[in-house]
Amino acid sequence: MRFLWVLIILVASATGLFAESRYTVVDNTLTFDMTIEEPGYEFTGEVEAYDATKIKNYLFDNPNIDTLRVSGPGGYGPAGRDISAYLVQHHIKTEAFGECSSACARIFLGGKTRILAQGATLGFHRPWINKETEKRFFDANRAENNWNEEFDYVPWIYDVAIEDVVEGITFLRSRGVDMDFILKIYSTSSYDMWEPARDELIAAGVVNK
Repeated sequence: MRFLWVLIILVASATGLFAESRYTVVDNTLTFDMTIEEPGYEFTGEVEAYDATKIKNYLFDNPNIDTLRVSGPGGYGPAGRDISAYLVQHHIKTEAFGECSSACARIFLGGKTRILAQGATLGFHRPWINKETEKRFFDANRAENNWNEEFDYVPWIYDVAIEDVVEGITFLRSRGVDMDFILKIYSTSSYDMWEPARDELIAAGVVNK
């Protein structure tokens, strides 16, 4: 009897640890939940630069993985683009669960086939700029680029923003997403979130299985 209770406690503990992992591999599926903390890294509850490296390493080290399950509110855009490009390159399938918005939706769209779990949502908006990040970039690069003041920086960041939009539209079209749907994404403020209904996602080619 005592052995049975010890076994139950061990199983329960293992289950608790399993549920709290940011990255979990089960059979041929890697689950990435950006709302769970990864030990050793600053926790923001969002996708971060280190996630791209971690996920690519998991996929490289486990060639049997053919599906990425993903959830979270978004976060660092370049990480989302990096992960989605890797998924496209390696023909990985995706499944979104819970809330999957912004950069998370970008990751989801990298999937060869894309499934939306029961009760899950996808959220979209146009890209946004973090002023603190841009201020640090301006200060670090102003001498090299002869930016005497912030207004000298405006033409450069404007070009970057346009390039970002063109890249996003090109990517979405390459994933089979309807142009009217794309225009709706880029009509949604950076500070709002558009969560289309499941039938809209299917009709637009966002969810394709």
